[in-house]
Amino acid sequence: MDYIKQIRILKILPCIADAEKIRFHAQLDRDISEILPYLNAILDSGIYNHYGKTLTIKKEGRIITIYSYDIQGAKIDDEEDAVRILEWLKEKINYCYKNKDKIQPNYQRRQSLNPLDIYRLLPGLNCKQCGETTCFSFAIKLSAEETNIMHCGPILSSQYQKRRKILFQLLKSSGYTVPSVFVE
Repeated sequence: MDYIKQIRILKILPCIADAEKIRFHAQLDRDISEILPYLNAILDSGIYNHYGKTLTIKKEGRIITIYSYDIQGAKIDDEEDAVRILEWLKEKINYCYKNKDKIQPNYQRRQSLNPLDIYRLLPGLNCKQCGETTCFSFAIKLSAEETNIMHCGPILSSQYQKRRKILFQLLKSSGYTVPSVFVE
């Protein structure tokens, strides 16, 4: 039996952050505050607030905040995309409920990385291979999870192996996606 049976979209509005996208407000059919620490444990990119009973995640550029009874999303492509995201979340919530005894709940709040911390570990070449004009602008986008570390070609060279190892460990420990081939 599913813990969550339905997530109903209440509102669809234009996205404030991106005029080409939408945002939504949806309602869960029950309180999931007890499941949030389990979701925090299985979802890598979350920022969890135990006292506020919220979990904010980024999924493929979308920003989703999960509350006890509600879910809000921004930077969503369209209504079909919103439905897909909500179905995915419903599956994750139900999975966590069914497997609570096998998942170690995580009550810790992951912090977003400071762009300066990332910048200090980048090559500092301003080579523009990543599509940004400077390494610092790349670090800003990387800290906001708007780009991927793999777009920095120089960091992948053997010359920067030591920096890469530290940077990738920092990213991984903060919940950022890092290719497993580079994580020891």
